[in-house]
Amino acid sequence: METAHRTDGQGGPRTLATVASVILMSQLGAVPGHAKPADPWTDSARYRFEYRVDFSTMKVPDDARLRVWVPYPADTGHQRVLSATVESPWAHTLASDWHGNRVLYMEGRGAPARDLVMQFTFERQPSDGIPASQIRPESPLDPERHIYAARLIPLEGIIQQVATKEGVGARTDAEKARAFYDYVVKNMRYDKQGTGWGRGDAIWACDHKRGNCTDFHSLFIGMARSQGIPARFVIGFLMPANTEAGPIGGYHCWADYYEDGRGWVPVDASEASKSGKGEAYFGRIPNDRIEFTVGRDLVLEPGQNGPPLNFFIYPYAEADGKLVPQEELRATFRFERLGDSASTD
Repeated sequence: METAHRTDGQGGPRTLATVASVILMSQLGAVPGHAKPADPWTDSARYRFEYRVDFSTMKVPDDARLRVWVPYPADTGHQRVLSATVESPWAHTLASDWHGNRVLYMEGRGAPARDLVMQFTFERQPSDGIPASQIRPESPLDPERHIYAARLIPLEGIIQQVATKEGVGARTDAEKARAFYDYVVKNMRYDKQGTGWGRGDAIWACDHKRGNCTDFHSLFIGMARSQGIPARFVIGFLMPANTEAGPIGGYHCWADYYEDGRGWVPVDASEASKSGKGEAYFGRIPNDRIEFTVGRDLVLEPGQNGPPLNFFIYPYAEADGKLVPQEELRATFRFERLGDSASTD
């Protein structure tokens, strides 16, 4: 359940959220010495997350019509937003796009005088996917919405050729998906040197065999879709391990593929590659993340004047219908680990 949003920057929900967090933490620690160590693969966890947008370096005329879109976290079967507060310099709305992504939208004249600050408390569970029983035709979870080529994920040429080769001998879509995942984990290297990485260009990833999570999963998605297997691009943030609170440097993404009779099945090829735990990250992901949006080539709600977004995790803005450079929208992210819902003796 979400709290009411506020725009005046005064008192109210922030204080209540702080009190609630204190109560929550005291409850989680109410039986000292009896809590078993939390396991991110089996237990749920609670976090506080802050998403802040600083407009102070924005270079737009005072009379320019500024439109701003900011991604808002998902509320799913494995992720619950327990509380939310929004401190906004202008009035704002929440809407959902074609993929079901929640979008915070605001508009005004010139650059906002204050930061936009969104704070969330959420509970995250490890996930083995979305059951087929929860998926309805023509809904955002409909696999038919995740079968087509994207601007940077073509389904012909080298992507299709590699997928066809790697899928030889696989009898089912599940076996093919596993073969494609194994190929990506084995052949891709997590490497953010130079340029070209980070755009989710499946051909670039296939040719260079390196990149970040965006590149890993774009290649996997392209291979799957080229063989008629629906696959989704999912993006959010990874909670840093071995620390209780602090900044988060940037986004993290993963993917789902669709299996008839089972539903959407998660994979995280880049974390598998970095950790050497290839078996663990196929078909299940731990509780160490927050999901924001799904999809590529996104048309926001309300619609932007510019072309579809490659993906949506950072704020997007237009001044008098023209793109505001990303560097003028300084987004920062912080988290706090509130506790884990581990089992007790």
